[in-house]
Amino acid sequence: CILSELDLPTSLAGSKFVSVRLHSAAEQLKPSDGRKGEKSIGVGDRGAGLVYRDGRPSTSQAFAGREEAQFPRAGVWVVKIQPPLDVSSDSAGGIGRITPTTLLLSDRRWGFVRFVREEDDGHFPLLRCALSEARQVAYRYAEEFEDDGQRLRVYTEVLPSPEQIGF
Repeated sequence: CILSELDLPTSLAGSKFVSVRLHSAAEQLKPSDGRKGEKSIGVGDRGAGLVYRDGRPSTSQAFAGREEAQFPRAGVWVVKIQPPLDVSSDSAGGIGRITPTTLLLSDRRWGFVRFVREEDDGHFPLLRCALSEARQVAYRYAEEFEDDGQRLRVYTEVLPSPEQIGF
């Protein structure tokens, strides 16, 4: 949901932001290459897989339909930033694989859904935004742009107004 200029704070223009390269969900969720002597591991191979406050991620095919929307969307909108919940066997005292902190980014209508993996540029500042919130879910202003590929600019210091969050 693109916000009108009147709904944006004046401080947004000069505020700090992080730029994240946008990858397809299928690309982000595919198994990583196994190292010598190891088999490749996908997100679904990590115990219960990734689970977020909004539930489990959908299939890569379901995400593909959303990703074909016109890029870039013109204007600024609010993105929801969610780290995964730790439902791994490690959190229950067992021995298992540690849950990766792959962030889920989405808009209000789920027309925009992307993942940001730990090794992606911009991951740490976005994780810090989420972990600084009481529910560990952050809402920030964002806009898509083209710069040697599809990118997302997330303004990390300016918080949306209460009526723009909570989805």
